[in-house]
Amino acid sequence: MRALCWEGRNDVRVQTVPDPTLLNPRDAVVRITSTAICGSDLHIYDGYIPGMKAGDILGHEFMGEVVETGPLVERVQVGDRVLVPFTIACGFCFFCRRDLWSLCDNSNPNAAAAEALNGFSGSGLFGYSHLYGGYAGGQAEYVRVPFADVGPFPVPEGVTDEQALFLTDIFPTGYMAADVCDIHAGQTVAVWGCGPVGQFAIVSAYALGADRVIAIDRFPDRLAMAEHQAKAEVIDYTEGDVVERLK
Repeated sequence: MRALCWEGRNDVRVQTVPDPTLLNPRDAVVRITSTAICGSDLHIYDGYIPGMKAGDILGHEFMGEVVETGPLVERVQVGDRVLVPFTIACGFCFFCRRDLWSLCDNSNPNAAAAEALNGFSGSGLFGYSHLYGGYAGGQAEYVRVPFADVGPFPVPEGVTDEQALFLTDIFPTGYMAADVCDIHAGQTVAVWGCGPVGQFAIVSAYALGADRVIAIDRFPDRLAMAEHQAKAEVIDYTEGDVVERLK
Protein backbone atom coordinates (compact mmCIF):
# COMPACT_ATOMS: atom_id res chain seq x y z
CA MET A 1 0.00 0.00 0.00
CA ARG A 2 0.98 3.67 -0.20
CA ALA A 3 1.47 5.66 3.00
CA LEU A 4 2.87 8.97 4.22
CA CYS A 5 6.06 8.16 6.10
CA TRP A 6 8.28 10.25 8.37
CA GLU A 7 11.94 10.16 7.37
CA GLY A 8 13.31 12.96 9.53
CA ARG A 9 12.74 16.56 10.46
CA ASN A 10 10.88 18.37 7.65
CA ASP A 11 11.07 15.20 5.56
CA VAL A 12 7.93 13.16 4.88
CA ARG A 13 7.43 10.96 1.83
CA VAL A 14 4.69 8.90 0.21
CA GLN A 15 6.15 5.41 0.07
CA THR A 16 5.13 1.83 -0.68
CA VAL A 17 4.94 -0.19 2.55
CA PRO A 18 3.49 -3.59 3.53
CA ASP A 19 -0.26 -3.80 4.09
CA PRO A 20 -1.23 -4.09 7.77
CA THR A 21 -2.36 -7.45 9.13
CA LEU A 22 -4.23 -8.59 12.23
CA LEU A 23 -1.80 -9.06 15.12
CA ASN A 24 -4.34 -9.61 17.90
CA PRO A 25 -7.80 -11.22 17.98
CA ARG A 26 -9.27 -7.86 18.99
CA ASP A 27 -7.79 -6.04 15.95
CA ALA A 28 -9.50 -4.79 12.82
CA VAL A 29 -8.08 -3.55 9.52
CA VAL A 30 -9.69 -0.43 8.06
CA ARG A 31 -9.45 0.79 4.47
CA ILE A 32 -8.99 4.55 4.72
CA THR A 33 -11.49 6.70 2.83
CA SER A 34 -10.68 10.10 4.36
CA THR A 35 -7.92 11.52 6.53
CA ALA A 36 -6.95 14.98 7.77
CA ILE A 37 -3.82 16.79 8.87
CA CYS A 38 -3.81 17.89 12.52
CA GLY A 39 -1.76 20.71 13.98
CA SER A 40 -0.09 18.01 16.08
CA ASP A 41 1.19 16.43 12.86
CA LEU A 42 3.12 19.64 12.27
CA HIS A 43 4.89 19.14 15.62
CA ILE A 44 6.16 15.83 14.27
CA TYR A 45 7.07 17.35 10.92
CA ASP A 46 9.06 20.12 12.61
CA GLY A 47 10.95 17.62 14.76
CA TYR A 48 9.50 18.50 18.16
CA ILE A 49 8.17 15.03 19.06
CA PRO A 50 10.78 12.52 20.30
CA GLY A 51 10.54 8.81 19.65
CA MET A 52 9.98 8.95 15.88
CA LYS A 53 11.74 6.43 13.65
CA ALA A 54 12.37 6.56 9.91
CA GLY A 55 9.48 4.99 8.06
CA ASP A 56 6.84 5.67 10.73
CA ILE A 57 3.41 6.24 9.16
CA LEU A 58 1.75 9.50 10.16
CA GLY A 59 -1.86 10.46 10.76
CA HIS A 60 -4.42 10.27 13.55
CA GLU A 61 -7.55 11.85 12.06
CA PHE A 62 -9.02 9.22 9.77
CA MET A 63 -12.04 7.11 8.92
CA GLY A 64 -12.84 4.32 6.53
CA GLU A 65 -14.38 0.91 5.90
CA VAL A 66 -13.71 -2.19 7.99
CA VAL A 67 -12.24 -4.87 5.71
CA GLU A 68 -11.09 -7.46 8.25
CA THR A 69 -11.74 -8.25 11.92
CA GLY A 70 -10.19 -10.53 14.50
CA PRO A 71 -12.21 -13.40 15.99
CA LEU A 72 -12.95 -11.52 19.24
CA VAL A 73 -14.27 -8.35 17.57
CA GLU A 74 -18.05 -8.09 17.96
CA ARG A 75 -19.13 -4.44 17.79
CA VAL A 76 -17.95 -3.63 14.25
CA GLN A 77 -18.26 -5.80 11.18
CA VAL A 78 -16.66 -6.04 7.76
CA GLY A 79 -18.27 -3.40 5.56
CA ASP A 80 -18.99 -0.91 8.36
CA ARG A 81 -17.98 2.72 7.78
CA VAL A 82 -16.26 3.83 10.98
CA LEU A 83 -14.64 6.81 12.64
CA VAL A 84 -11.44 5.95 14.49
CA PRO A 85 -10.42 8.13 17.48
CA PHE A 86 -6.84 9.33 17.99
CA THR A 87 -6.48 7.50 21.30
CA ILE A 88 -6.21 3.72 21.50
CA ALA A 89 -7.99 2.29 24.54
CA CYS A 90 -8.51 -1.26 25.78
CA GLY A 91 -11.93 -0.67 27.32
CA PHE A 92 -11.41 -2.71 30.49
CA CYS A 93 -8.54 -1.22 32.55
CA PHE A 94 -9.01 1.02 35.64
CA PHE A 95 -8.99 4.20 33.56
CA CYS A 96 -11.11 2.97 30.66
CA ARG A 97 -13.81 1.78 33.08
CA ARG A 98 -13.99 5.38 34.30
CA ASP A 99 -14.17 6.85 30.77
CA LEU A 100 -10.59 8.15 31.02
CA TRP A 101 -9.67 6.60 27.70
CA SER A 102 -6.54 8.66 27.06
CA LEU A 103 -4.98 7.23 30.24
CA CYS A 104 -5.47 3.59 29.20
CA ASP A 105 -3.07 1.29 31.04
CA ASN A 106 -2.87 -1.38 28.36
CA SER A 107 -2.56 0.22 24.92
CA ASN A 108 0.90 1.80 25.20
CA PRO A 109 3.69 -0.79 25.39
CA ASN A 110 6.21 2.04 25.83
CA ALA A 111 4.42 3.73 28.72
CA ALA A 112 7.52 3.72 30.94
CA ALA A 113 9.49 5.79 28.41
CA ALA A 114 6.64 8.28 28.02
CA GLU A 115 6.32 8.60 31.78
CA ALA A 116 10.06 9.14 32.22
CA LEU A 117 9.97 11.98 29.69
CA ASN A 118 6.61 13.61 30.44
CA GLY A 119 5.88 12.65 34.03
CA PHE A 120 2.86 10.62 32.88
CA SER A 121 2.33 7.92 30.29
CA GLY A 122 -1.08 7.94 28.66
CA SER A 123 -2.62 5.64 26.09
CA GLY A 124 -1.28 4.48 22.78
CA LEU A 125 -1.80 6.91 19.91
CA PHE A 126 -2.05 6.41 16.17
CA GLY A 127 0.86 7.80 14.17
CA TYR A 128 2.43 9.69 17.06
CA SER A 129 5.85 8.24 17.85
CA HIS A 130 7.12 5.22 19.72
CA LEU A 131 6.61 7.02 23.03
CA TYR A 132 2.93 6.25 22.46
CA GLY A 133 3.22 2.72 21.15
CA GLY A 134 4.68 3.19 17.67
CA TYR A 135 1.32 2.50 16.04
CA ALA A 136 1.10 3.15 12.30
CA GLY A 137 -1.15 6.11 11.51
CA GLY A 138 -4.00 6.62 9.11
CA GLN A 139 -2.42 8.69 6.34
CA ALA A 140 -2.28 5.48 4.34
CA GLU A 141 -4.50 3.18 2.32
CA TYR A 142 -5.07 0.80 5.25
CA VAL A 143 -4.48 0.80 9.01
CA ARG A 144 -4.56 -1.77 11.78
CA VAL A 145 -6.89 -0.74 14.60
CA PRO A 146 -6.25 -2.43 17.97
CA PHE A 147 -9.14 -2.97 20.43
CA ALA A 148 -11.58 -2.50 17.57
CA ASP A 149 -14.62 -3.00 19.80
CA VAL A 150 -13.71 0.09 21.84
CA GLY A 151 -12.61 3.03 19.70
CA PRO A 152 -14.18 2.82 16.24
CA PHE A 153 -17.86 3.55 15.88
CA PRO A 154 -20.10 3.25 12.82
CA VAL A 155 -21.02 6.31 10.76
CA PRO A 156 -24.79 6.70 10.25
CA GLU A 157 -26.19 6.16 6.78
CA GLY A 158 -26.36 9.40 4.81
CA VAL A 159 -23.52 11.13 6.71
CA THR A 160 -20.61 11.92 4.39
CA ASP A 161 -16.93 11.56 5.22
CA GLU A 162 -16.58 15.32 5.07
CA GLN A 163 -19.35 15.77 7.64
CA ALA A 164 -17.96 13.14 10.02
CA LEU A 165 -14.17 13.26 9.73
CA PHE A 166 -13.44 15.97 12.31
CA LEU A 167 -15.16 13.88 14.99
CA THR A 168 -12.04 11.69 15.06
CA ASP A 169 -10.02 14.23 17.07
CA ILE A 170 -10.26 17.97 16.57
CA PHE A 171 -13.99 18.49 17.17
CA PRO A 172 -13.92 16.49 20.44
CA THR A 173 -10.92 18.56 21.54
CA GLY A 174 -12.88 21.79 21.10
CA TYR A 175 -15.98 20.23 22.64
CA MET A 176 -14.08 19.13 25.75
CA ALA A 177 -12.73 22.66 26.20
CA ALA A 178 -16.31 23.92 26.28
CA ASP A 179 -17.64 21.01 28.31
CA VAL A 180 -15.22 21.45 31.22
CA CYS A 181 -16.40 25.06 31.55
CA ASP A 182 -19.77 23.83 32.87
CA ILE A 183 -21.72 26.10 30.53
CA HIS A 184 -25.35 26.78 31.41
CA ALA A 185 -28.19 28.02 29.23
CA GLY A 186 -28.13 31.76 28.67
CA GLN A 187 -24.50 32.33 29.65
CA THR A 188 -21.93 34.39 27.77
CA VAL A 189 -18.71 32.55 26.91
CA ALA A 190 -15.38 33.96 25.69
CA VAL A 191 -13.09 31.77 23.58
CA TRP A 192 -9.50 32.98 23.31
CA GLY A 193 -7.92 31.66 20.13
CA CYS A 194 -9.82 31.09 16.87
CA GLY A 195 -7.75 28.41 15.23
CA PRO A 196 -9.44 25.15 14.24
CA VAL A 197 -9.87 23.93 17.84
CA GLY A 198 -11.15 27.34 18.89
CA GLN A 199 -13.73 27.34 16.10
CA PHE A 200 -15.07 24.01 17.32
CA ALA A 201 -15.03 25.27 20.92
CA ILE A 202 -17.25 28.16 19.80
CA VAL A 203 -19.73 25.83 18.09
CA SER A 204 -19.67 23.53 21.13
CA ALA A 205 -20.33 26.39 23.53
CA TYR A 206 -23.48 27.25 21.60
CA ALA A 207 -24.48 23.58 21.54
CA LEU A 208 -24.12 23.43 25.33
CA GLY A 209 -26.48 26.37 25.79
CA ALA A 210 -24.43 29.57 25.64
CA ASP A 211 -26.47 32.59 24.57
CA ARG A 212 -23.47 34.64 23.41
CA VAL A 213 -19.97 33.54 22.42
CA ILE A 214 -17.21 36.11 22.05
CA ALA A 215 -14.18 35.00 20.02
CA ILE A 216 -10.79 36.62 20.67
CA ASP A 217 -7.82 36.52 18.29
CA ARG A 218 -5.56 38.77 16.20
CA PHE A 219 -5.74 37.14 12.78
CA PRO A 220 -8.40 38.71 10.53
CA ASP A 221 -9.18 35.49 8.64
CA ARG A 222 -9.76 33.54 11.84
CA LEU A 223 -11.92 36.28 13.30
CA ALA A 224 -13.93 36.41 10.08
CA MET A 225 -14.53 32.66 10.20
CA ALA A 226 -15.56 32.86 13.85
CA GLU A 227 -18.01 35.64 13.04
CA HIS A 228 -19.53 34.40 9.81
CA GLN A 229 -19.30 30.62 10.15
CA ALA A 230 -19.39 30.00 13.90
CA LYS A 231 -21.69 33.01 14.52
CA ALA A 232 -19.60 34.51 17.33
CA GLU A 233 -19.03 38.11 18.28
CA VAL A 234 -15.36 38.93 17.77
CA ILE A 235 -12.60 40.95 19.42
CA ASP A 236 -9.18 41.68 17.91
CA TYR A 237 -6.95 41.76 20.98
CA THR A 238 -4.43 44.06 19.28
CA GLU A 239 -7.01 46.84 19.17
CA GLY A 240 -7.56 47.49 22.85
CA ASP A 241 -8.01 46.09 26.34
CA VAL A 242 -9.86 42.79 25.97
CA VAL A 243 -11.01 42.66 29.59
CA GLU A 244 -12.54 46.12 29.35
CA ARG A 245 -14.31 45.22 26.13
CA LEU A 246 -15.67 42.03 27.66
CA LYS A 247 -17.19 44.05 30.49
